Amino acid sequence: MELTKVYIQLGILFILMLTGYLLGKLKFFTAENNATFSKFIVNVALPAVIISGMNMPLTKENMNRALTIFGLSFIVYALTFIIAWFIPKGLTKNNQQRGVLSFMLMFSNCAFMGYPVLGALLGQEAIFYVAIYNICFNILVYTLGIKLLETGNNQSKSFDYKLLINPGIIASLIGLVLFVSGIELPAFISGSIDAIGSICTPLSMIVIGSMLSLLSLKKMFGETKIYILAIVRLFLLPFIIFTLLKYILRIEDSWLIMIPVIVAGMPVASNAAMMAEAYESDAELASQGVLITTLLSCISIPLLIYFI
Repeated sequence: MELTKVYIQLGILFILMLTGYLLGKLKFFTAENNATFSKFIVNVALPAVIISGMNMPLTKENMNRALTIFGLSFIVYALTFIIAWFIPKGLTKNNQQRGVLSFMLMFSNCAFMGYPVLGALLGQEAIFYVAIYNICFNILVYTLGIKLLETGNNQSKSFDYKLLINPGIIASLIGLVLFVSGIELPAFISGSIDAIGSICTPLSMIVIGSMLSLLSLKKMFGETKIYILAIVRLFLLPFIIFTLLKYILRIEDSWLIMIPVIVAGMPVASNAAMMAEAYESDAELASQGVLITTLLSCISIPLLIYFI
């Protein structure tokens, strides 16, 4: 593994995000454009990345690794939930803000940033294992995540289990079937999927930058509790998970350590503000979390990778 390649990849991601920010400030991208492109990324491009990454030959080694990382994802998220539940209690007495802070600690930007960073770090094959790991994320964000955002909300909405049938999970299941069955897609189909998936990373970074351009920077940088959350989200949490995997569970496979730790060290999930708005929670606080942790991650991710 060459760390230089990771720095180059993070530099590319930062430039793409900066490009989106400038395009947003120039009104080339609008809130409506961001919403449209976000739907395309989530519903089309990202599923294509997942299927493309999971379309690989079945071997005993990668099957065992896939099953192990799937099990580890539940252990890691259980530990993360404990941390995400207690830390916000010391940051605010506002129940609604506690719910949003817990959501932001619980769920990282494992898709928009997790896939490209780990792909650059470990190679295209890593996308398959990240997709397996993120199945747990896709289930929890639409169950536990919604309940966290409803904390302090007197008008809680009933949970719609249809939310679990989303493109991310469907693509993961399709990829899993292709992987287990050993079915090889025709070249023109796999090539088309690869081409669509190649759009995901640059477009997602540009859209995130454009979304950040719509926020008031003066207001966004003024919330102290967000900086404390950022330290926990970007530094403390991945360190705790690293310790759990390497020294308590004594995992020897470096991929089974790096994927959970780096996913845990990603910034706040980019859909945090949108979901907070949808479930009548504190969307402004969520926006602050997305902004600050995304910017700080340009420093924290290289440090995290160097540490590992």
